[in-house]
Amino acid sequence: MIQLGSIVKVTDKTSIVLGQCIKVLKSYKNKIACMGDIVLITVQWINSKKFMLLKPRLQKKYLKGTIHRALVIRAKVNYCRISGIYLKFDENCVILITKTVVPVSNRVYGPVLREMCMQWPSLGCVSLCII
Repeated sequence: MIQLGSIVKVTDKTSIVLGQCIKVLKSYKNKIACMGDIVLITVQWINSKKFMLLKPRLQKKYLKGTIHRALVIRAKVNYCRISGIYLKFDENCVILITKTVVPVSNRVYGPVLREMCMQWPSLGCVSLCII
């Protein structure tokens, strides 16, 4: 569960490492976000080696303190599939998205749930592992 002030890990090809949730936008609950929900995050920590490899126009976009939309792809809370199987991850992870829920980067690291790839096909195209 991700709520106001939660620290999340960003697992895409941008140079952002950690972000802090500042608002839950689209969720079935008002103040708590689970897997598949959209949140607003602010950048807390960037990887300086990856940051130097970015183009100058992208360096301005991903500075510390900037605000971005993000999609929660992994959470520490249990997720129940239709078949009755429960899944639980060990970290809260998000990826950066646009307003139309298209990933900003062309790579997503780590596993992504099959249900989320069926809901947003553009996410399934850029993910490495689908479970």
